[in-house]
Amino acid sequence: MGFYGPEPFDTAEATYVWTGLRTPGFFRVTVKGNAPNFTTGITLVRDPHFVGGLAIDVMGWTGPIGKGQRSYTVSGSFNGMYLPKILIVGSNKRLLVDVKEIPFTSEDDYVKHLSAEAKELEPA
Repeated sequence: MGFYGPEPFDTAEATYVWTGLRTPGFFRVTVKGNAPNFTTGITLVRDPHFVGGLAIDVMGWTGPIGKGQRSYTVSGSFNGMYLPKILIVGSNKRLLVDVKEIPFTSEDDYVKHLSAEAKELEPA
């Protein structure tokens, strides 16, 4: 039987995409790591109880627990006002990540880049 909980991660990066003047943009967060074998459904979840910024939990379903690990990469988008740093929380650490900014003028190029990445990951 599997259980839902925090997963370990190695690296995290965050980008903020400005969507216009006086309008909130969104954060694009990517996390890479190695999870125990038989781990599925790894997602990034906004912590609704975190006060004073943005905290993202790395969550997944693990079980039954087996030997070994598998690598993973997961990304997520979160709406909000710009913050210079956000907190990424996993089972092995809490990491304060510097946020890179994408200006409004290059937003379309960035969204096209994300769409192209998503198409590459789709199964044939």
